Amino acid sequence: MLFRLKERIREVRLLNSDKNKIRKYLKSGQKPWSYGYNEYKKGALSDVLNDQNIYDLFRDNQKLPEKYGFRIDERIVELPWVISKLDTEKCLLLDAGSALNFKNILDLNIFNSKKVVIYTLSPEETMVRQSNVSYVYGDLRDTILKNNCFDEIVCVSTLEHIGMNNEFLYSNDSKFNECNTDDYKDAIKEFYRLLKPGGRLFVTVPYGKYENIGWLQQFDSKMIETMINVFDGSSYVVTYYKYFNDGWQIIDKAACNDCLYYDVHNSSDYEPDYIAAARAVACVELVK
Repeated sequence: MLFRLKERIREVRLLNSDKNKIRKYLKSGQKPWSYGYNEYKKGALSDVLNDQNIYDLFRDNQKLPEKYGFRIDERIVELPWVISKLDTEKCLLLDAGSALNFKNILDLNIFNSKKVVIYTLSPEETMVRQSNVSYVYGDLRDTILKNNCFDEIVCVSTLEHIGMNNEFLYSNDSKFNECNTDDYKDAIKEFYRLLKPGGRLFVTVPYGKYENIGWLQQFDSKMIETMINVFDGSSYVVTYYKYFNDGWQIIDKAACNDCLYYDVHNSSDYEPDYIAAARAVACVELVK
């Protein structure tokens, strides 16, 4: 009982701290990555991920509400898009890259009937300790998992990092300081091997004009086409979302082709639209 009380007190203190940070973030002009941004983004994502109406819009590829995700990075699009597409039935799901590795995500009802395997390069500070969640650490280009075992694979904003300089942010191992720009194909081949016949792969990547930023590469039209063909190419759907000055919106491919990535780690100032990272994302659903 005492332990639970202490945990509750800690939660209340964290909540109050987050509220204060969010207030300061809003008062200071809502600049991405400034003080309070992460707390604000966490709250916005929580609201979105518990809103069935938002899921309906993503599932049916409909127009998003005005000012949706104002000055928030692409996770505000990628996560609800992926979750809206998942099967509600019992299945085995691979999270390739650890995008779902948050309790407020894995506590959602849709994951209650799923066994989730999180496969990522290195251990992270956050781990969700639930009986239906397992962790495996390793290289997505060459996993230790068996053929035809997963019903669904989710790969959110991970493919663009494969073969790139992952020592910069994601690993302490210098062997992952690479510049192998074609290695994303190896991961796609691996995903195909791991999926059951009829299984589905959901991939999101930053999209626009090709850019090699070192720790990631932005996908262009040719790379999306290559991804589809390497997987199989027989059954796929690609949906595009773009950030405008006042928020994210579904859009056609042509309107995204010239979009440039904002690299906060190597930028000295904000850009006029106050973009947080990607200006557009490609959301790709592939069926084996």
